[in-house]
Amino acid sequence: MRAFQVHINGKKVCVAGIGQDGVLTSIVNWVAKKGEGDLFVTVGGLISPAGDHVTWVRQDLQVGDEILLRVVEAKTSDVPGKRTSTNLAEEVKNQKKYVRLMAKKLGWTILTKARKRR
Repeated sequence: MRAFQVHINGKKVCVAGIGQDGVLTSIVNWVAKKGEGDLFVTVGGLISPAGDHVTWVRQDLQVGDEILLRVVEAKTSDVPGKRTSTNLAEEVKNQKKYVRLMAKKLGWTILTKARKRR
């Protein structure tokens, strides 16, 4: 499988891999807030068949830190430190809530089909 071998300041942090079906990401973030900020790196992804979000690394950084990400072929990967399963019913509920909120914001009216009574 394709995997990310990640080193921070010369220290191996993880080998992250999601197998044959999913998304693997590594992101360096700088979030500025009125001159202050949050600087961190995340390595994670989505294991598509299960719908699970996984995270290997979420580490704060400082100016001068060095991140080495090597794309490798690996037979195995490290176990993610965090794994969150998707609740499909909750996801649909949140999507509907978002659509209603946006419709209200845009002045739209949502029309739905009446449910048939049995």
